[in-house]
Amino acid sequence: MSLIAEETPLARGRRRSAARPKLQENNSTRKFRPEVQGLQAVAVLMVVTYHVWFGRISGGVDIFLLISAFLLTGQFTRKLENGKALELFKYWAHLFKRLLPLIALTLLLALLGVYFILPETNWTSMLGQTWASLFYYQNWFLASEAVDYYAADHSVASPLQHFWSLSIQGQIFILWPLIFAVAALLSRIARLRIRPLLIYIFGTIFAVSLVFSIMTTNSNQAFAYFDTRTRLWEFALGSLLALILPYLTVKRSARLVLGWVGIIAMLSCGLILQVGQKFPGYMALWPTLAAACVIVAGFTDSKFGADRFLSWTPLVKLGDSSYALYLFHWPVLVFFLVLSGREQAGLKAGTAIILVSIVGAIVATKWIDTPIRRSKWIDKKRRRAVLTIAICVAVVAAPLSAWEGKIHAEELAIQAQEQMAVAEIARNYPGAHALQTGFVDAADPGLPVKPAMTALDKQWVSLGNACEGDFATTVGVLQEGCGQTKISGNAGKPLW
Repeated sequence: MSLIAEETPLARGRRRSAARPKLQENNSTRKFRPEVQGLQAVAVLMVVTYHVWFGRISGGVDIFLLISAFLLTGQFTRKLENGKALELFKYWAHLFKRLLPLIALTLLLALLGVYFILPETNWTSMLGQTWASLFYYQNWFLASEAVDYYAADHSVASPLQHFWSLSIQGQIFILWPLIFAVAALLSRIARLRIRPLLIYIFGTIFAVSLVFSIMTTNSNQAFAYFDTRTRLWEFALGSLLALILPYLTVKRSARLVLGWVGIIAMLSCGLILQVGQKFPGYMALWPTLAAACVIVAGFTDSKFGADRFLSWTPLVKLGDSSYALYLFHWPVLVFFLVLSGREQAGLKAGTAIILVSIVGAIVATKWIDTPIRRSKWIDKKRRRAVLTIAICVAVVAAPLSAWEGKIHAEELAIQAQEQMAVAEIARNYPGAHALQTGFVDAADPGLPVKPAMTALDKQWVSLGNACEGDFATTVGVLQEGCGQTKISGNAGKPLW
């Protein structure tokens, strides 16, 4: 398809009505599509059940990314084709006013769990991850720490690890509208039809990002998993689907088959594919194209159609709470595993975790998300939406800053102990001397642990030479950090 000059409204209307059958036009222009809502519910259930019971990647998150771009693109394209202003600031204020309340609630509850359940050695990292989750850069935070998202033991995972996908979505919710604004400007200047122009733009993003994703996944999969650039093609695919759908003419019988093929392919992705070392490269095409099949199948008005299943009222209702369910299930799982000392939840405990998460998601959606989302008072003036966003940020930032301040003050107090005389240091903080035969603990009572438990990750020092000869080790983690060691101590007792 080539970019051509803008047609007259009459000619464009005649061409469109001739190009699209009525049923397919209804599928592409309906504002509410219950089968897409049900598709979101299926995707979140895939994520939750695979996390809780199987400890594997399901492909459900990739479906979420595609759906979010599909819906966003449809909304902005309709605005441009109808000659309406994009009103980007209004869109962002309205969007993040809806997203941040449940994020704030999740982060506050997670911080409580971190304080009461996780060891102090995890606190510094968790506070950093909370900031990253609140401001939508958690994916880059995790990438920089080389987090293994596929680790089989979820009990050692971060309760905020799942915010990586929400962070990528938040970044796209900023980037995509800007692309539409640039496309609208190009369309006016060059007198190009907006939809073909957008197809070229998102087609280019899809191709470039997919190639980059495949290459990066092969060379550095752990980093690629969290890299926004390796995920752009999934969003671009959703955008292309929204843009091309009005032009597609698929017979009803074919759409009946297409819908069920998509459902089966979605559900089987995590079972058939060993995606642990291949996502988000070419293997992520499996769940995303499966979801695309379901969307193309659309409304069939048949009792045998997949849309009949996806439009089932309980599934659609669960789709309303899918966002909250995604937010809640992972912290509940991680904290349970830490408290129980298990690596996996098991059938009974896993069922309880899923039920608790679903109930919590439904309650939070009904009493927090829905009232704020539907508040006419907030929507009446833009500054009220901005105020809502500011309040959500503040209720998390205030205790987070206070906690960090307390940790910093404690670390400074411990550093002040370093000013004591050399003899006192040797007596109060003997380090490895505590292992010698006949050692007598003569440390002053009540001294703080040195270094602080929250500062253990800062204790790497260089030994100046390689771990060879008498210093050689067969321990994998020590081999990786050869030439470095961690120094830690206690008041009269070493920490190992």
